[in-house]
Amino acid sequence: MPTDPPVPRIVVEGPEAAVDFAIDEVSAGGWAVTTGFGRGHLPGRSVRSGAVADRAAAEAALRTALGGEGLVVHATADREIVDQLVDDLRRLGHVEHRIGVPEAPPVVSAEARSILGLLAEGHSLGEAAAILGMARRTADRRLAEGRRALGTARTTEAIARARRLGWLRRDGRSGGAAGG
Repeated sequence: MPTDPPVPRIVVEGPEAAVDFAIDEVSAGGWAVTTGFGRGHLPGRSVRSGAVADRAAAEAALRTALGGEGLVVHATADREIVDQLVDDLRRLGHVEHRIGVPEAPPVVSAEARSILGLLAEGHSLGEAAAILGMARRTADRRLAEGRRALGTARTTEAIARARRLGWLRRDGRSGGAAGG
């Protein structure tokens, strides 16, 4: 039985484009994103986004996280405030602290994405090849290309990275565009 991904907690120190990228990423992962911190808990898979320019905003963001919601924070406050917020959030679990402009997503062929999606659903590589109408050896090569492009050594790591990039829907199937 697959487990739900952890609640996203992302602190971005960078341009608006980096914040937009993070919001697009969590949205692609099935999270509902709402602007503003601390306006009552939203049901389900919810993420709040907003700027943290001072201590009061950092405290509001932290209260939101304490309430169980995810965060995408555009951190523009002084270093001390941002560091304290990241430290406090880490006490709740994993935090992605991103600095600068996001990397371009890797370019992975549609075939490799389809294979990753089928493997995520629990199919063997041979079954995935048959479903896609390709030889097992071709499927093996496409999977190896996908792992290389994603910068992973193992297939499970490639599947996890594809999920984080929003390429796989919650049911494991491939979604999104083929390139970066």
